Amino acid sequence: ARLAVQAIGADSVKLYYLPDRDSKPIHRKHAVLLADQLGAELRIIRITSALRSLRIYSLLPLNLIPGQKLKAFVVNYVRSKHLGLTASSILSARLSASSGSLVSRANAYINAKHRVRTVILFREAEKMNGMVVGAANRTEWLTGTFVMFGCDHNADLMPLLHVYRSQLEEIARCVNIPPEILEKESDTDILPGVEDKGKLLGSYQNTDLILWGLENGISNHTLIEKFGPDRVNQIQTLLESSTHYRETPYSLL
Repeated sequence: ARLAVQAIGADSVKLYYLPDRDSKPIHRKHAVLLADQLGAELRIIRITSALRSLRIYSLLPLNLIPGQKLKAFVVNYVRSKHLGLTASSILSARLSASSGSLVSRANAYINAKHRVRTVILFREAEKMNGMVVGAANRTEWLTGTFVMFGCDHNADLMPLLHVYRSQLEEIARCVNIPPEILEKESDTDILPGVEDKGKLLGSYQNTDLILWGLENGISNHTLIEKFGPDRVNQIQTLLESSTHYRETPYSLL
């Protein structure tokens, strides 16, 4: 948002915050804060009714659990005790979920939110003959920590796709992003209990260094000596398992 305003001016930029019933109030507060700082118009469109009409909430019985904190506790309990998943194994499990499993249902629950957001963003852009600007970064792109055909995948412009996540923090400081936003966890805000994408990947700094090494021909032996076999294997698995995210749609063309 900041780069777009600097490039074409606040009057030409429209910001959107698209929450649903699982969204935390703090993110609305931060969206308003940033919009006010930038001097850009912010539209808030709730997507709860659309998700309910698509029966997305029925995929997981979270509506039976009162309160966000209790929902988050139950999600983490089921993840660790029932599914046996650690924070570092959630992402690879997501990419290899079996049909009909609880993980695949959670995938559908999460992914639908970003896909509904995509529809709304393109509807709004097309009404104004505008373009959708996405904010995905290289770390997300290479590890598959985005939603295929979601709002972090589909856009007319992706100006940060070549930038690793750890580099974004420096860019954010340079363009004066408010500290309340800069210093908070990288919360995807799509499922209670999943509140920091950085923890799922481990250190963003180390993840990015491993990714850079894998992209630039650094040997596995060297990477393992520096970061350990578990971390290198985790990132390499995510990179390989998410290949189809970056290559689809497949065709005979």
